Amino acid sequence: MDDSAASAWPRRLWQSMAAIALIGYAIAALLSGTDRQSREFPSSPSVVGWPYDTGAARSRAIAAFVQVGPKSALAFASRAILSDPISAQTVSVLGRAQLYARLPLDARKTFEVTGQLGWRDSMTQIYWLDQAMQAGDIKVAAERLDAVLRQDPQEENRDRFLAVVSATPEGRAALAERLKAQPTWTDAYVNDVKDLPADQLAQRVDVVLRAGRGVWNCPSAANFTQRLIDANMLQQAQAVWHGNCGTSNSLVYDGGFDQLDTTRATPGFDWQLSGRGDVDVRPTSDSSGNRRLDIEVSAAQTLPVLSQLIVLTPGSYRLTWRTPDTDPRAAQALSVTLACSWDFAGAEQGKRDGVAKDRYVQVLTVDNACPAHRLTIWVAPRSQIHLDDVVLQPM
Repeated sequence: MDDSAASAWPRRLWQSMAAIALIGYAIAALLSGTDRQSREFPSSPSVVGWPYDTGAARSRAIAAFVQVGPKSALAFASRAILSDPISAQTVSVLGRAQLYARLPLDARKTFEVTGQLGWRDSMTQIYWLDQAMQAGDIKVAAERLDAVLRQDPQEENRDRFLAVVSATPEGRAALAERLKAQPTWTDAYVNDVKDLPADQLAQRVDVVLRAGRGVWNCPSAANFTQRLIDANMLQQAQAVWHGNCGTSNSLVYDGGFDQLDTTRATPGFDWQLSGRGDVDVRPTSDSSGNRRLDIEVSAAQTLPVLSQLIVLTPGSYRLTWRTPDTDPRAAQALSVTLACSWDFAGAEQGKRDGVAKDRYVQVLTVDNACPAHRLTIWVAPRSQIHLDDVVLQPM
């Protein structure tokens, strides 16, 4: 063998080894890529049996759990842990399989491990939520449920879990404390209530009232309030409304019309405006910048221009209002009713209160004929007035 052939041999060997290494690297990269893909798309092709098959093994475990049964998932779940022993999600798959395979002691040991690996695995939190409920530790149960819902406010078992924890006053108090921190599920708690039964609505009312003012703004609470009204839970609805939307000590909400938006449908216990074309209601400001309503009725008959639902106990009440920059004769066009329905038959004009020239007063009597009364303001035909400072107080 000449010198050139001798020198070419190590070079060809090195090239062959490099080619083998590249092929091995390509295979490993392919396997790794399919494994990562299987974590997001469990049905995609993947290989189990190589050192880094976490995603594939975990996907096979989940598929086996659903399609065959929990016992069939145990081997794949154990295989996934071999290549990823510090992932809470991976270990949790084994714990879930053990739990549903009726191996409670094994499951507890597994979930003790996942509990130390972090709080971001939902199944781990759900397991310890159940354990806390069985042990009667409501505070820990609320903490675990909070952890679950922070990750996924739309968790499919959310309402069931909330109902279980909320079944006692202690549980509702614990949830209220969690909600004071305004976690990611705060708005969902009062907005996703369309299909809740009356007992769960009542639980949430208690939690909202315990949490207190500042957790929800008025728009966030408006949907919940309207759901309570629709369920005929009027006292609870008004309590929620006043707790999150109250602007004064008056029983009338927004008597100064500072929050009124005439461009949208108003919910709950807000002012309801006439939708007729011959009634014009516009928020304006006086020369001092104070908000008020300009009301004009161009119809040939007296019409209700705005109203508000109010829950009151039977008794006598004093209603006052102002008609700034309005001629006293024009101010007499306004009359008021506080009745179970829209009924002009009992409408009365106000009397001067003797304190301010543009303030009027009317004494109203409320009976128990209905659970909620409607305060309605009527304006006579072809009249124009300014309205402000509507205040209702018990006598």
